[in-house]
Order: sequence, then C-alpha cells, then structure tokens
Amino acid sequence: MSELMLENELLRLLLDPERGANLLAFYAKVNDNWLPIMPDARLDEVDLDAASFMMIPYSNRIENGIFTFEGKEYRLDNGENHAIHGDTRKRAWHVEAAIAHEATLSFDSRRHPKVNWPWPFEARARYALIGRVLSAELTLWNRGDSAMPAGFGWHPYFSRALTRKGEPVEWHFQVAGVYPNANNNCIPSGPLQPLMAEQDFSTKRLLASTTFLDMCLHGYNGNGEIVWPESNVALKFRASEECSHLVLYNPAKPYFAVEPVTNANNGVNLYAKGDPTSGVAILQPDEQLHARFDLSVENNIIDNQ
Repeated sequence: MSELMLENELLRLLLDPERGANLLAFYAKVNDNWLPIMPDARLDEVDLDAASFMMIPYSNRIENGIFTFEGKEYRLDNGENHAIHGDTRKRAWHVEAAIAHEATLSFDSRRHPKVNWPWPFEARARYALIGRVLSAELTLWNRGDSAMPAGFGWHPYFSRALTRKGEPVEWHFQVAGVYPNANNNCIPSGPLQPLMAEQDFSTKRLLASTTFLDMCLHGYNGNGEIVWPESNVALKFRASEECSHLVLYNPAKPYFAVEPVTNANNGVNLYAKGDPTSGVAILQPDEQLHARFDLSVENNIIDNQ
C-alpha cells in the first residue's frame, strides 16, 4: 500500500506503511494556514527520511550490539553503530484498518527475514486524529517461548519554525535526572545524575538552535510542551506512565526531536547491571507492553495566558 493520509478539519497526517509505518508529515490548521508541526520528509530541502518513526523492540542504542540476559550473551548486527533504534522502521507494516481520521497497522517479525532481535515479536500501532489531538498507541508482544527484554518509543522530529525562519521556540519538560554521556556516544557512562542548567527545562524557556543537546532523561512525568510564541501555537504532550524516559535531541538543523520512550539508552545492559532506572520490561511469552502518546495542537495561547 502506498502513502496513507489521515485528516480531519484541523490536522493532516501522512503515513508510509511500506517503510516502518513512519510518519512523513504532520500539519495543523491554524488561522486558515496549514503549519508544519513536523518537517515534511517529502520535501527536497528536508534531510530526513521520516518526520517520525517508532523504535521497536528497544529504544535508542545497545552498546556494541552486545548484551546479556538471563545468563546468555546476545550479539546483534550493526554493533559498530551500537545497534540503534530497533528493527522495524525500514520494514513494511500491514494496514489492518484505515478510515479518514484513523489507522491501525501491525508488524510480525516472523514474516520478515533476518530481523535483528533474538526473539520473535509482534507490534501494533494506532494513529487517530481527534479534533486537535494526534493520538498514538503502540503495543508490543513477545511471540517467543522464553522471557524477552523489551522496550519501545516514538522518535518525532518537530519544526524549529512554523511561520518565520528564525522564530523563537520554547521547551518545557519535567524529568528527574540525566544519564552522563562522557564518551559522546549516547551510551550512559555512569548512573543517573542531576540536571545541569542547560539540560533543565522544568520551567518553560527558550531553546537556542546553537545549543547542541542529545540526552537521555529519566523520571519523565508524561507531560510537557513545545511553544512557538510568535506563531501563537503550543504543542502539548501527554504520554502514559510506561514512557518513563525522554530523549531530547537539538542539532543545528531546522528541526529537533523530543522522544517519549520506555527504556533508557543501553537499557538492556543497565538492566543486567541491576540499574533500577533501565525501564526495560520483561515480557513472558505472549505478554504485552502497551503505551500511549498524545500531541495536542493549541493556538491562541497568548490570549489564554
């Protein structure tokens, strides 16, 4: 199936079932203008393959692609890149159902060759547009015959500017701590630490495009917002409690990423060390992990303050 468009009178979402059930674009109608809340990956000037993708059956990286679980060592492919972002984002998904404003897609690793994970698994993703809310749900099942470490997350990119290049943008997220990244490889180099000033967005403040950030945070309370004050638009976050971690990525690009995830970077190795913040779920055969992530696009925020 080719690209799939979901829309209502206020939102438009473009999906690619043939490649990870990735989002290619997400627009919101504000004052009769369609604004690119996420960058449109179809455009030549956007250097992204997707506006958002899912990371399944683990989030972010596994150091050197190697981990130990229940006394057995496992080695994944792509270890030189730390086996990044799971193994579904470039594979075809099955469209189970689709109507104008809602779609459900599924993935079964048993139907794909050489999936880079030791256990068979199944996933189902649902996207729905409800008024000004983009609602996403994700479920992961262990389809093997032994316990499986598991996790997942969403990796959405957001446009730095909505109506004017260079317009200010603000972040506001509440977390408990950050994993140190002393080796600059996004692998935690030590236990959870308090936030430094430049990492703390517990009160809403400006996000400078010149401040590079790539950090994994724990103790995410499931809420937050991105605000474009000049455009009078706020994007409100709401993630279910399974998403105990947040990854914030701010490159010198026309976009940035805010990623609600269930496990820490290198989570399976943190779990093996007994780190209680790993976020790794242990799924018995046919058990599931489920989470929800809602994005609400609000305007007239200045008038409402």
